[in-house]
Amino acid sequence: MTHVEAREMLAELALEALSAEERERVMAHVSTCAECQRELASLQEAVGALAYAAPVEPLHASRCEPMRERLVARAAADRGSEPEAAARAAAGVMPSRPTRPSGARASRAPGWMALAASLLVAAALGWYALSQRDEASRLSRELTTAVSQRRQLESQVDSLRSAVGSVLGPAVRVVELTSAGERRPGGRMFWDQATDTWTFVAHDLPSLRVGRTYQLWLIDAAQQRISAGTFAPQPNGRAFVKATYRLPPDSLAMIAVTEEPEGGVPQPTGDIVLAGAASR
Repeated sequence: MTHVEAREMLAELALEALSAEERERVMAHVSTCAECQRELASLQEAVGALAYAAPVEPLHASRCEPMRERLVARAAADRGSEPEAAARAAAGVMPSRPTRPSGARASRAPGWMALAASLLVAAALGWYALSQRDEASRLSRELTTAVSQRRQLESQVDSLRSAVGSVLGPAVRVVELTSAGERRPGGRMFWDQATDTWTFVAHDLPSLRVGRTYQLWLIDAAQQRISAGTFAPQPNGRAFVKATYRLPPDSLAMIAVTEEPEGGVPQPTGDIVLAGAASR
């Protein structure tokens, strides 16, 4: 059997619509042809899936007995053909090449082929639609993630621009804060007088005990102490504080950081951790 002939009968083979002899000859070719093996496996998988999709209806009792008789007769005919085939083989007579079904079978073969083709096409379209739906869902999730990441990045860029403007603007005054402690922490206050924005950064701050916090103070020329908020350093000792407070340009005398009870206090009570005088 040629490759073309065998391939034309693969759909009938998957549907178990071939005779025993036809099935044997097709399978002899399939066993040596990788392309037909793949196509047959695909067809059999489709037929198996369609079997689960078909509605289940019980067979009427009046049809059970005739079907059983036909199956028994077919089995008997197959057994009867085995001795004849053995005798022909012993005599050295090669089996004649079977012809394609004719008559009633020939009229039914196109029907089988059309049915098989339509079922396989329907199954393929269903699988394709399902795969496309999954792909669309995946792309939608990736798009949502990308949009969220872009918004986060834009927010970070805006924050960075704001921070850069707060420390590099033309109206920014810088106050250095130092300490005589063992760890020698340090810090800087950037006061943007155009926007009344105060940006404080510090490094090497000691870790706080439980129930304690750092508090930032603005001290004016009249020694009035104004709280600019409380904060806790990161594990690496760094800190970043941003506040807004309007103060006359020439009234700042000093900036200080003290250690206070958690929540802060109206006026400083703890030890001074950092301090720096404002230059005139």
